[in-house]
Amino acid sequence: MPTDISTVETLDIRPATDADFALLARMNRELIEDEGHRNPMTIAQLEARFRRFVSEDGYSVDLLLLDGEIAGYTTHRYEPDNAEPRGRRVFVRQFYIARGKRGGGLGRRALERLIHTRFAEGDRVFLDVMETNPGGKAFWARTGFTPYSTTMERVVRKS
Repeated sequence: MPTDISTVETLDIRPATDADFALLARMNRELIEDEGHRNPMTIAQLEARFRRFVSEDGYSVDLLLLDGEIAGYTTHRYEPDNAEPRGRRVFVRQFYIARGKRGGGLGRRALERLIHTRFAEGDRVFLDVMETNPGGKAFWARTGFTPYSTTMERVVRKS
């Protein structure tokens, strides 16, 4: 059942800690399934990847808290972008709202909180949406994102 955000008292964002990575890995596995991604990583591998995101890859990992309860997460970082006057852009790698918390506006509200607390005025925010995730594409379009480019792939087959 969707969460009715009209009854929600607080929506907070806090940085993830080492103690959160096991839960984040399980949530990431759900995200992979929900978007139809082909990533075969195990929960243990996903947990190790979160640790690497923070320690080596420069990502911020934030928990989305609804009345103090973890309702989702996001991973993002600044990346170089020569086409931008500031020389950088924001890349949102993952944005996830827990399955039981969707449909009541929490995603939109969490995105707005993320933007206003983590990013600077004028930042250009990029993200990827899987073609196998039409619901995700619709969500991002409803929140003001527009298509910028298309990534295409082909698996090489030699006969």
